Amino acid sequence: MLILNSDFNYMQQYDSCIKSKQQQKQMKYKLLDVVEAVYGETFNRLKAETRHAIDTLCFLATDKGFIYAKDTYFAQLHNLSTRTIRRVMKTLQEAGKVVKKHRSSARHNGRGAAVYFFVDHPYFSIWDQYFNFNVQTDVQAEKAEKPCASKNEEAKKVSTYYLPKNNIKDHIMYKTIPFIKGVPKLVNQTFKDIFKDSLRDLYLRVRMAYHKVLRNTSHSLSIKKIHIVAYESIHTLFTYLKTSSMSLEEQCKLVYRIAFNKFNTLLECEEISGDQNVTYRIVRKEMLPDWFKETQEVAEQEVSKIEDKSEEAEMAQMRAILAHYK
Repeated sequence: MLILNSDFNYMQQYDSCIKSKQQQKQMKYKLLDVVEAVYGETFNRLKAETRHAIDTLCFLATDKGFIYAKDTYFAQLHNLSTRTIRRVMKTLQEAGKVVKKHRSSARHNGRGAAVYFFVDHPYFSIWDQYFNFNVQTDVQAEKAEKPCASKNEEAKKVSTYYLPKNNIKDHIMYKTIPFIKGVPKLVNQTFKDIFKDSLRDLYLRVRMAYHKVLRNTSHSLSIKKIHIVAYESIHTLFTYLKTSSMSLEEQCKLVYRIAFNKFNTLLECEEISGDQNVTYRIVRKEMLPDWFKETQEVAEQEVSKIEDKSEEAEMAQMRAILAHYK
């Protein structure tokens, strides 16, 4: 519904309900209390400029219950943005405290500037009867003695853009950010758009190469180093694919060989560094008792005698053999 120029002239020529400044002050505070009740505790947290703009809105609506001023007027008057003014009026409109209608434009057949009617103003019943706003039911619903029945469930509107939660993975924003499960973040961020699902098979070959090398050594590598080797191996494959084409099986074999050599080199370095860091502990020798020393000396003398005798026997045997040949 548009407010025609003749209707708007009738609204402007209608007598004001304010007869004195005291009445105007009381009406302004009445409308201001309604706005504060809509915002609740958040009203005091609004910017001071926004609260001053709301005060001006209530003051202009005191005479006849409506305001007709563009958003730019209040924005320039209180140093605010037009978006802030529109947000305030939208909040009041959604709370059922303001009814918004548009004037017919003088330049074309479309809508002109907006006119806001305050529901809690005494003149609202006059404008409602004149323009038939169809909001009287909502106004009565706020009174405790006349509760309004709940709406029929079948009459509720269904959004034309319904996105079930089960189909969230089909959303376009989800498809633009793929993530390959079981692959480290470092490798995922770099190669997920290049190899896609094949990236999982390539990383699996890297892990197989690591476990193969791990069988022949007692050392192990940290998770960070394993991920770095995986990144370097797959990056080498990517560089090679720029000049030649390979099947997925050939790519897996190449990545396996590259990772196997890299893990071998790293673990050899770990073994060398581990051997250099070994510290040999000096075992303390206890003092032997005198009786043990004497026993040890006697045993050594007997062994030396046996050795001497064996040597003399061998010499005598050799002399006898030589004499026989003479």
